[in-house]
Amino acid sequence: MELIEFCQKNDILVEAYSPIAHGAILGNTEVKSIADKYGVSVAQLCLRYDIQLGLVVLPKTANPDHMRNNAELDFVIGDADMETLKNAEQIQDYGEHSFFPVFGGKLK
Repeated sequence: MELIEFCQKNDILVEAYSPIAHGAILGNTEVKSIADKYGVSVAQLCLRYDIQLGLVVLPKTANPDHMRNNAELDFVIGDADMETLKNAEQIQDYGEHSFFPVFGGKLK
């Protein structure tokens, strides 16, 4: 969060790289529980979370159903849930995508 705040204070636009963590977030039960509370998918919750953080969100999909789903973000995550998401346990294993520096912990 420090890096995001620094960038925003210095008029640097931040893109949410892989806002759904290459799918690794989809199995997180805590995030799923919050998504269920809002009646949305985990992917939608992740996209909305990033938007509420003030990030640029460019989800990647070739699936037309996912594209439609990704655009249906007309809900607002409450402050308490935003805090829960900010403090959620970090993903430790991104599987085959762990080689990316952003996932391998090399960009701290």
